[in-house]
Amino acid sequence: MSDPAQVAVVTGGARGIGAAIARRVVAAGGHVVLGDLAVEQGESLARELGPAACFVAADATSEADTMTLFDAASSYGAVDAVYANAGAVGVTGLLEGTAVDDARATMDRLFTSVFLAFKHGVAHMRPQGRGALVATASVASVRGGLGPHLYTAAKHAVKGLVESVAVEIAPYGLTANAVAPGATVSSLSAGLVGTGPADVERAYEQLASRSSSGVPTTSEDVAEAAYFLSRAHRVNGATVVIDGGDAVPGSAGRAYYGGVPHPAS
Repeated sequence: MSDPAQVAVVTGGARGIGAAIARRVVAAGGHVVLGDLAVEQGESLARELGPAACFVAADATSEADTMTLFDAASSYGAVDAVYANAGAVGVTGLLEGTAVDDARATMDRLFTSVFLAFKHGVAHMRPQGRGALVATASVASVRGGLGPHLYTAAKHAVKGLVESVAVEIAPYGLTANAVAPGATVSSLSAGLVGTGPADVERAYEQLASRSSSGVPTTSEDVAEAAYFLSRAHRVNGATVVIDGGDAVPGSAGRAYYGGVPHPAS
C-alpha cells in the first residue's frame, strides 16, 4: 500500500537542498510550506510549484515564525513531514578569535532552528500517530575537521538531538532522522569554492574534480535521501551520510586496494 501524499514544512526552503526537497515532495503529489528569509527566491519557487506550495517569510530561529509555518500548513491538512533544513556556514576562523556573539548566532541558526522545527513538528504530529522529522546535518556532524568549529559543534548537536528525540517519539508512531551531506553543489557551495553564488555550473565542475568518484553530490541527491527517510517508517534515529564516500567514510583506503600507489611505496 502506498503512502498518502505529504503535507510538509521545509525550513530554509527557498534555495539549495531545501528547494530540492520541496520539489521532491510536490513531485510525489504532496503539498509544502516553504519558510525562509530569502523572500525573492522563496516566492519564485512557490510560483514555480503552483498551488501545491506556499511561501512564508520566516526566521527559523524565531519560535513565533516557526509556529506561523505550521499554521500556514493547516490549509493543506495535517502536517506529516517536517524538514528542518535552515542553516548557514556561520562564524569561521581560529577559536581564540571567535566572538561569543558570533558563536551564539551560529548555534542559533544551525541548532536552535532544528530544535524549534522538531518541537512544533512533534506537537502537531503526535496526536495523529504518524509523521516524520528530517534534519539536514552534515558530514561535520559525524567527524571533526570537516568544517569550522562552531559549524561542527552545531551539526554534532543536531545529530544528538535526532537520536534523543527518536527515542521519545517512537512510541507515538513518529520518526526522527538526519541527512548528512558532504560538499554539495548549490549557490552556497559556489560561493565557498570561489566561483560566486550564481555560478553553480562552475561549482559542479570544481566539486566533481575534488570527488573520489568524479561526480559531486547535488541538492537533488540529498533531497532524495531526505524524502526516503520521511517514508522509511522503521528507520529512526539515523544519520545518513551522503558524500559518495569522499569524507565519511573516507576514501584514503584506496591507496591500499584501489590501484593507487601506497604513499609509503
